[in-house]
Amino acid sequence: MDIKTFLDNIYEHVCCPVCTNRFADPKQLPCFHSFRLHCLQRIQATSGTRDTILCPECRRSFTVLGNGDLNTLPTNFRLNSLLDALPVTECKTSGVKCGNCDKRRQEAAYCFTCCSFWCHDCLPLHNRIKTFKEHQALPLKDFGDEDFENIFKQPTFCPKHEKKELEMFCRVCKTAICNSCALIDHEGHTKIALEDAAKEQTLRINRAIESRKEKLQKKVTRIAKLGENCTQFQEDVERVKSNVQQFTENLIAAIETKKNKIIEEVEKKAKQCLE
Repeated sequence: MDIKTFLDNIYEHVCCPVCTNRFADPKQLPCFHSFRLHCLQRIQATSGTRDTILCPECRRSFTVLGNGDLNTLPTNFRLNSLLDALPVTECKTSGVKCGNCDKRRQEAAYCFTCCSFWCHDCLPLHNRIKTFKEHQALPLKDFGDEDFENIFKQPTFCPKHEKKELEMFCRVCKTAICNSCALIDHEGHTKIALEDAAKEQTLRINRAIESRKEKLQKKVTRIAKLGENCTQFQEDVERVKSNVQQFTENLIAAIETKKNKIIEEVEKKAKQCLE
């Protein structure tokens, strides 16, 4: 799917399946289905069990770590990147919220370094700040496919420590963390670089896909074999029916011949007796 088609259908990806509202703090269950944290909290409150959660889509039940704290569920950063790009697609209708003055303006720019929007009035201020000299701010009206892709590829930041990039992965908690999290909340836990964790996960997923492909191919082969057997069986049935029909016709013909012969002999004997 090209980027334009994807953007035209972006609302299908950024709405929670439970409440159909736009995602806010999207949390991902182990089955890879994502929902708004608020929706999961409502489901948990009505279920009567705090340490487990039932997926509203696939109906599988999962244990929630941290004594049922749903905040421990991993954040779906892919959805967050889509939500970051969404205002660019809406700027012509509703405008975008400036990260400096909070006003909604249609004429705005996006800074790929700040990861925020700047309205037409605040952008000169942004450009005058010395530390922002190397920042790249692009007007939304000039956005192309490559610029949208760059938003999707931006680094993700820690929800607990603002402006801290997620650079590590905790093997114990199975979540992405920043350096501050590593020192405070995950001390003593086994940690690896986020990029290495992504490679491991990609390799694991690819292996799972290949395994499923092999199983699928075996099933396809078996189905094809069953199809051949069904075809052969139907051919055998037709052949047996044909043989039965032929045998029956031959038997009837033989009986008819025998009947005619007996009648002929009886008539001949009767004629002799009468004479």
